Amino acid sequence: MIYTTLIEPHELHALLVNQKISKSDNLLVLDASCSITEPDIGKKNYAVEHIPGAVFIDFDKYVTGKVAKGTGRHPMPDRAAFEKNMQAFGVDSSKQIVIYDQGGLGFSTRLWYELRWLGYERVAVLNGGLKGWKLKNLPLTGTPLEPQPSESVTKLEALEVPVQMKEVQDNLKTHEFMLIDARPETRFHGIGETIDHKAGHIPGAVCRSGSECFDENGFFKSAPELRKEFLALLNGKSPKQVIHSCGSGVNASVNLFAMDYCGLFGSRLYPGSFSQWIDFEENPVVTD
Repeated sequence: MIYTTLIEPHELHALLVNQKISKSDNLLVLDASCSITEPDIGKKNYAVEHIPGAVFIDFDKYVTGKVAKGTGRHPMPDRAAFEKNMQAFGVDSSKQIVIYDQGGLGFSTRLWYELRWLGYERVAVLNGGLKGWKLKNLPLTGTPLEPQPSESVTKLEALEVPVQMKEVQDNLKTHEFMLIDARPETRFHGIGETIDHKAGHIPGAVCRSGSECFDENGFFKSAPELRKEFLALLNGKSPKQVIHSCGSGVNASVNLFAMDYCGLFGSRLYPGSFSQWIDFEENPVVTD
């Protein structure tokens, strides 16, 4: 079976058991744990406990591009460099890739998005992340693994096309797209902003926090439930008329992933998001 969006803990466990028995190398598990406020926490936690067979990938080093004024806090990486780095981690089109993290899955879904940007389709996110794995009482280890490079990388057609700031600027006049902001409502309305140097949101955006995609245990809501919620939010708009934003393009990828998971395909990610937007004085910001 091929997984392209979500994989359940018991499904991943079965794949890991089968891999161990068959001694195959057709499964790659990546621990993308990170924190916006404490970037090294993922590496520290990986050294304590992680899913057996998982390789740690430093999100800020390998998934995020070079940060500068006007890029946003988590810009897309250079495509050629990212492709080379993923080869070093063993990414290959013949493998099933599974990504997880220890938090709200934003880092997992952003890496999922970027691998699709390279053209990889057999990429899935572990439902519930490490927390969900532990809730199911599945095995853990503290033994680290070094990545095993893949022999070659097949040039593939991109499955995702990032939105550039110019398109969001143009949308202020055309109103062609619905901009969905995945930050919490407080930050969306400019209350208690502690991360970015301006508070508020891009004019015309609507707020749907990425956290709304999950149940009380941190698992994604069912596909029918997510579909119902997003269709109500879209209010007649096509998924292809949706652009996802947040502070830096991380939590926004949760909403994009959730829409794909429930069959609402075609929405796009604005990776620069609010942190890029506010670096340009000509870009308006509102707090209503």
